[in-house]
Amino acid sequence: MNTTYSQPWSLPRKDAIPKRRMLLLEIILVGGLLLLPLQAVKLSIAQPAHLWVLIALVVMLFYERPRLSGTELIAYAAFVYFTLALTFMQDYTRIKEMDQLVKFVLFYPAFYVVGKWLGWHFGDRSLPLAYGFLFIFLIFQYAAQALHIPVIYEEISFGQGALHGTFKERNWLAVYFLLLSYVLLLKDRSNRGFLLFFGLNIVVMLLSGSKTTFIAAGIVFLLQSRLPLWIKILPVIIGAMFYLSIFSEELTGDRLAVKLEEERGLAFTVSLDLLRANPFGYGLGFVEAFFSNTWIQVRGLGEGTNSVFSVPLDLWLIAGPFGFAMWLVIFAGVGNSATRVLAPIAALSLLNPLHQSELVYFFMGFLVSQDKFQRLALQRAKKIAEIINATNEFSREYKHRAEKLP
Repeated sequence: MNTTYSQPWSLPRKDAIPKRRMLLLEIILVGGLLLLPLQAVKLSIAQPAHLWVLIALVVMLFYERPRLSGTELIAYAAFVYFTLALTFMQDYTRIKEMDQLVKFVLFYPAFYVVGKWLGWHFGDRSLPLAYGFLFIFLIFQYAAQALHIPVIYEEISFGQGALHGTFKERNWLAVYFLLLSYVLLLKDRSNRGFLLFFGLNIVVMLLSGSKTTFIAAGIVFLLQSRLPLWIKILPVIIGAMFYLSIFSEELTGDRLAVKLEEERGLAFTVSLDLLRANPFGYGLGFVEAFFSNTWIQVRGLGEGTNSVFSVPLDLWLIAGPFGFAMWLVIFAGVGNSATRVLAPIAALSLLNPLHQSELVYFFMGFLVSQDKFQRLALQRAKKIAEIINATNEFSREYKHRAEKLP
């Protein structure tokens, strides 16, 4: 049987993949990376990526079991159980709670599991789509918006002038390019890899106006660069100065006051008041209904928005402490040996509702599995090196003794 290997120490023989199956995995991965951005396309109530993930899930289950840790299973099961209980046993006004339920019970975990599956099998293999694709795809996103291409592009009422392309909003476009380039960076941490990573994300930031993704990129540099810490300080200072020069107007004066008093700051204050009144959570559909009917007007919240701006805060509103526990495990990697690789996403989730995006779950799963694969491969390589060194030492000793024989 023909099998594919990248490095002799990478995979034990039982995990070697036939070439035909590897080709199938490449097709599935390319399909997902191309369909995830098509958020404006509707197939009844679903998006193309929803159909893709169901097909990928069936293929995965045909060949192997889901790659989930005990910590992930416990955190997610507890979250779902208490979410269901709080949603159906509390008498609060709700909006679209069933739509949310389908996503949290079926689609979000499906994207995460499929991401872990593909991340493991591409742990030491090059992705079929790399930076060439990303730069060309960015040009395509710009063209789709400039030409208002039917079906794949949908105009939005906020963030006028910012690039969002085939995505629902500009932040999802920026997150997609950030996370895919992050996956590529972990495969090539050379100076060239970091230059491509930052070059792409700076262009995306300028076109989309997404501020927080550039901060996440800085965290990636601090945690993943092999440079000594004292050398990292200078690029971080330069990046911070560049960031402030671009967004200085939005981070000072009236615009900052609006964010604090009418938008995110006010949403945070109101959310804390809700948690003081009921620290065990409110279930699904509550946030949209509450902010649609309350006398407190929070910019960006209300009808059509089903979460507050912060993932840990919103998950606590949904399922109380068990929602926060899910954030710790799935988004921050606590108890899952993935804290370092997920740190940029955890930081980004503090100010962005990443838990409402399928592509985020997919890339989190991919990154966790890829990181685990690389750590295990490194351990395996060290063991092989130790065995080789021990064998060489034994051979030298044996030869030395043989030479002393009469």
